Amino acid sequence: MKQHLRTLAPVLLSLFFGVIGTVRANAQITNEIRAHVNHSFMVGDKTLPAGDYTFRIESSYEIMIMQNKNGDNVAEFTVRESVDNHTPKHSELVFRKYGNTEFLSKIYEIGSKDGVALTESSKEESRLANQGQHGMEHAEEQP
Repeated sequence: MKQHLRTLAPVLLSLFFGVIGTVRANAQITNEIRAHVNHSFMVGDKTLPAGDYTFRIESSYEIMIMQNKNGDNVAEFTVRESVDNHTPKHSELVFRKYGNTEFLSKIYEIGSKDGVALTESSKEESRLANQGQHGMEHAEEQP
């Protein structure tokens, strides 16, 4: 009996932590986030104008869809889990700014440290970073 427990224990522990990890990964952004951005910004290799946008996660929890105020899909990008160092009182969009160009970096939902970060930098952001420029990260609260 003890031999069976020794053999079975690692399998059960792996299964337990695998299920817990899956639940945690799915606990990112659960609602649509509506945001007003008062400056142009880049998502991937697209430059988007200032305006009102809606962000929502697809069922896979790895794809985020971004729509403009007319409901048109303007961007689709892959995301990964990101944990903020504080619990936001409002939803937040986090940008990295290089000179006059801002790049969407992370999104957090009101009341949750768990959010998402874009998985890939745009070619332009990578180019600026490779030139030795340092992006300044800042968060913009949404009502």
